[in-house]
Amino acid sequence: MRRPVVDLSDCVDCEGCASVCPEVFVRTEAGYIDVQDLDAYPEALVDEAIMMCPSHCIFWEDHEDPS
Repeated sequence: MRRPVVDLSDCVDCEGCASVCPEVFVRTEAGYIDVQDLDAYPEALVDEAIMMCPSHCIFWEDHEDPS
C-alpha cells in the first residue's frame, strides 16, 4: 500500500496540505503536520497536496501489508 509521508525536517508549516486534504494531513497538538492512519488514501487529493507543497516535503512511500 502507498502511504503519504511528510519530511518534517523540510516542512515550512504552511498547512497547504491540510487545507487541500484535511482527512489525511492534520496538525498535532505538538504543532507539526502528521499523516492520519487510513486504510486507503485519496490519491488525487494527496497528489494535489504534493504539487502544492512549497518545500517539496510530501511524497508517497510504499508500505508492505503487515498481515
